[in-house]
Amino acid sequence: MAGRRAICLFSLRGENGGMAKTLQLPTIPTQLVQTPEELTKVCAHLRAAGVFAFDTEFIGENTYQPVLCLVQVATEERVELIDPFALDAEALSPLWALVGDPQVAKICHAGDQDVEIAWQQSGRVAQNMFDTQIGAGMIGLTYPTALWRAVEHFTGVTLEKAHTYSAWDRRPLSKAQFQYAVDDVRYLPTVHAAMRARIAELGHAEWMAGACNEMCAESAGPAESRRLYTRIRGASGLSGLQLAVLREITALREQIAFEHDVPSRAVLKDEVLLEMATRMPATERALAGLKEMPPRVIENDGAAFLEAIARGRKVPESEQPVITVPGEDSAEVKRLAETLWVATQVICLGQSVTPALVTSQNEVTALARLVHRGKPLDTHPLMTGWHRECLGEKLAAFVRGELGMTVRMKDTEMRATFAG
Repeated sequence: MAGRRAICLFSLRGENGGMAKTLQLPTIPTQLVQTPEELTKVCAHLRAAGVFAFDTEFIGENTYQPVLCLVQVATEERVELIDPFALDAEALSPLWALVGDPQVAKICHAGDQDVEIAWQQSGRVAQNMFDTQIGAGMIGLTYPTALWRAVEHFTGVTLEKAHTYSAWDRRPLSKAQFQYAVDDVRYLPTVHAAMRARIAELGHAEWMAGACNEMCAESAGPAESRRLYTRIRGASGLSGLQLAVLREITALREQIAFEHDVPSRAVLKDEVLLEMATRMPATERALAGLKEMPPRVIENDGAAFLEAIARGRKVPESEQPVITVPGEDSAEVKRLAETLWVATQVICLGQSVTPALVTSQNEVTALARLVHRGKPLDTHPLMTGWHRECLGEKLAAFVRGELGMTVRMKDTEMRATFAG
C-alpha cells in the first residue's frame, strides 16, 4: 500500500472567537495507487466505510471523450489517489462497481462530469450520489457554488484555487498538483455530514435525493446525435429544409469525430456546418467554396457530407424539423412572468432552497406563457419530480389564487408559511 502522511488536525474558532471544535481530516498518501492489488485493498476499504468522496481529473480538449488522468477517493479515515494510466479497464472495474452500487453512498461536488466519465469508462450509471454543490442549494446557500466556498463555510479552511486546468496527464505529479488533488476530496466527508444534518432538519432529504438522481441520469448515456443540430448557434434562423440538412451533417460530424477520437469542432466548426446547411452544396467543388472548409475534410469525407446533404434534402416537408423560438411577449405575459418570478423566489427562499437550483427565470417565463394562454401546466418541467413538490404545485396553486404566503426573517434568513 502507498505510503501515508499523518492525520491532520485543525482547530476551528466559534462565532465568538473561542475555540469551537477540532476538525480531524483523513490521512493523505505520499504516492499514487498504481497496482491492481493496491486498488483491491482501497475498494475493500471504501465498501467497508459505506460512504466515500469521489472526484476525477481529466483532459478533454484534444479527444472525443475526456482522457481520465486521476481518480481521488476519501473516507473519514484516509485519502487515496488512483492512477488510471497504470491500471487497465479490468483493474479499475471494482472502483466503477462501487460508483454504481446503490448500497454505497458517494460524495461529490459539481459531479456531473465525474458521473459522465464513470459512465464512459464503465457503462454504469452512478447511484446514491450526494453532490455538495446541490446540497448547498438545498440549504439556501449560493448555487452554483465553488468547492472552496463550501469548504470555507463549513470548516473555516481556505483552499488554494490553482491547478483546475493543469497537465494532469504528466507523471510524476508535481507537489502542488498532488496537494490540489487531495484537497478536492479530503474535506468532503466533513462538508457532507454538516449538509446532510441541515437538509434533514429542513425536511429536504427526498428533494436532495431526487436532485442528485436527476443529475446522475442526465450525465450518463450518449448524446443523441440526431438532436445535436439544435445546439448549433444560428440554427433557429434556418428553414425546415435547411434544418433537415443540418440535422444530417451534424450527426455525420459526430460520427467522424467519434471514429477519429477528436473533438467534434476539430472535424468541422459549427459555422461551416451552418453555411453548408444554408447553401446545400451538391458537388465537392461547391463544398470547397464554403468559408473555412478544410481541404482534408473534402478529401477524406467530402462524399459522405454530400450524401448527408442529399438525404436531408429528400426529407418530406411534413417531416422536416422545426426549432420554435418564442416571439416578443406581450406586456401582460411579461408582467405575469415577473410576478411568478417574485413568487418563485419567495417560495424557494422561504423554504431555505436557492431558486437557481430549482428553476430559471426562462422556465418561469415559459410557465407564464402557458398560464396566459389557459394551457395545462402538467407538461412544464416544474411539474415533474422533486421540482413539483418543492415549487411547481405551490406556484400553480398561487396562480389559481388558492395559496397564500406569509414571510418573516429569522436568523437573517427568510421563512415562509403557506396557507391554502
